[in-house]
Amino acid sequence: MIFTSALRDLGRSWRTLVLTDLAYKAIAFALLAPGLMLLVRWAMSRTGTAVVADTDLATFFLTTRPGLIALVAGASILAAISALELSCLMAVGLAAHHDRRLTVLGALAFVGSRSVAVLRLMGTMVAHLIVGLLPFAFGIAAVYWTLLRYHDINFYLATRPPSFWVAVSLAAVVLTLLVIVLLRTIGRWSLALPLVLFENVSPRLALKTSSIRSIDMRLLAVVSLAIWAVFAAALVALAAWAPEAIGRRLAERYAGSMEGLVTFVTILVALWVFFGLIAVATNASLLALVMFRLYLHGGPAQSLAVPGTAEGQAAPRLPWLLKVAAVAMLLLAAGGFTLLVARIARQNQPVRVIAHRGASLTAPENTLAAFRLAAEQAADFVELDVQESADGEVLVVHDSDLMKVGRSPLRIWESTAADLRAVDIGSHRAPQFSGERVPTLAEALAACKGRVRVVVELKSYGHAQRLEERVVEIVEAAGMERETIFMSLEHGMVRRLKELRPSWRVGALAAKAIGDLTTLRADFLAVEKGLASRTFVRQAHQAGQEVYVWTVNDPALMFQLMSKGVDGLITDRPDLARQVIDRRSGMSDAQRLFVALMIRLGARPPAQ
Repeated sequence: MIFTSALRDLGRSWRTLVLTDLAYKAIAFALLAPGLMLLVRWAMSRTGTAVVADTDLATFFLTTRPGLIALVAGASILAAISALELSCLMAVGLAAHHDRRLTVLGALAFVGSRSVAVLRLMGTMVAHLIVGLLPFAFGIAAVYWTLLRYHDINFYLATRPPSFWVAVSLAAVVLTLLVIVLLRTIGRWSLALPLVLFENVSPRLALKTSSIRSIDMRLLAVVSLAIWAVFAAALVALAAWAPEAIGRRLAERYAGSMEGLVTFVTILVALWVFFGLIAVATNASLLALVMFRLYLHGGPAQSLAVPGTAEGQAAPRLPWLLKVAAVAMLLLAAGGFTLLVARIARQNQPVRVIAHRGASLTAPENTLAAFRLAAEQAADFVELDVQESADGEVLVVHDSDLMKVGRSPLRIWESTAADLRAVDIGSHRAPQFSGERVPTLAEALAACKGRVRVVVELKSYGHAQRLEERVVEIVEAAGMERETIFMSLEHGMVRRLKELRPSWRVGALAAKAIGDLTTLRADFLAVEKGLASRTFVRQAHQAGQEVYVWTVNDPALMFQLMSKGVDGLITDRPDLARQVIDRRSGMSDAQRLFVALMIRLGARPPAQ
């Protein structure tokens, strides 16, 4: 069996394989990976863009020439990084199979001499894959256009009408066909990389030759790689579980001492890193050996370029001083990370509670009832969305229509304020909210004035008329300039509002981004929780920008984000956020670090 043969190969040469993989990863991280970022930055500079975020990502990569070049070249670089890694490991496997000794440097040099051919092969494969994926992308787009374009997507996600399930079923069929095609392609191309490495077959010819040689073994290739995937997932899960199990069992012994807890966390982080590196290196080595065994099964050429020397199979040994240095570097890195976490844990900076569309877990979103309830639940801010109706009224509404909140297909920019405000947007939540209607911005500000501050998010869906100017007029008429801040996903609106009122606080929203968001002309950044890393928060603070994170409803995540130093939690549950913040502020430094550790280990925070 291919997989069991690969396991035996791994047992014979595991030390050389692991060292080679770790050495390659270090080189790739230092030299190859930055090339990807330089490529993206080049493409952005060609379009005069400093940062690309959210919906602009698709537009940038699919509709601009520099973006398309960056997409194809970037995918090729990523594929090449992986292919070169597998090539190094397959070289070790080939040498061991022929009873030759291959050092780490020898494996890197062998693959380096063939790197241009490997890069060309990956470029050819990526180009073929992109062309092959286009029909499936058009199929998914056709399903969406036929069945889901009539109302705001949030309506379909929230209510899941029959058309939604038809679309899901059709998309599942398209994706199933895609998986079948990809599996067939994997089987056809499974021998291409070894052909380039060991038989000096040209990249273009390698795909054709692999397709011919693999005719009788494509199912075997797919099954072998599937078994590897299951094994790899299990090994990664084990590597993550082991430190967590140790942490859960021992952490409480050190909870009373900040020094003891920092030492314990340092060792635990080092174990995480060590187990993770071993798991990743083992999985990469095993994948390379599976591919090498498939190559042998397919009948290699009689004359192969076998690397290494015929001095036996003795594995290279690292000098003991180098081993000690590696362990010391690991502990120092883990210690530095832990001290950073501990420093943040000592911080008890004010964290604002921002009620997402009001207290929208309990009351209908973006209604006066939700705003009043948020004030009662001690929110610092109410976040609300504004758009313009067809007759120029600024209304508080999130979606492009009222299907989700009122089962009405009226589009905001196509309907008058009177028609939109006639729709019941409360009964879908509970009978007691049947009187709720779409509020105007003026009504919302009046309900919040003196009770809770306001975050106004400007939305347009491409149909804004004079939204920025009208918002300015309404806020000034309400006398709430000092109680209101503003933000938008559309960074042009951020710039326009800042031009109109330079002294007002205006922030940029982002869910996904490439580039430095801190370069935007924004006073604060409101980002999706996936973007809120410690590094991002630190960079924003260095740029003088606060960081608000959305949408956070889990107490464990709230505590985790506060440990990263965020300045505000945008949540549907302002009452719960207030409990978590108050509970954390009453903790000692050691308690905050201990709770952050236990949450990382899967425990619940002490706010519930």
